Amino acid sequence: MLSLSVVQSLTNISLGVMVIVVCIPLLKGKIGMNYWYGIRIRKAFQSEENWYTINRYGAQRMILWSTVPIVIGIVTLFFPVGDLVSFLLVIFVPVIFICIMPLIEILRFAKKL
Repeated sequence: MLSLSVVQSLTNISLGVMVIVVCIPLLKGKIGMNYWYGIRIRKAFQSEENWYTINRYGAQRMILWSTVPIVIGIVTLFFPVGDLVSFLLVIFVPVIFICIMPLIEILRFAKKL
């Protein structure tokens, strides 16, 4: 049976890899304007050019920030988390990096368009 620390590590690694895989079509400009998949902010829907520009930039930022949980997952594989507080931090910090940091950067970028 896998220890809780290993499960948590593999979850972080998997989360980071999944976000990267989902972002690749956006980065390549393969996803047209839609309401289901992509960076869906008001500015992106103003034109096709904005859609592709914002989605390419957003994919780059999300891929960059997705490396954080991957690195955390790899580190915690070799250095298991011992106490509950550390365990919770290792679970929630990657989510913050994948969700909040890219969103802030994307919104700032979109304001400049």
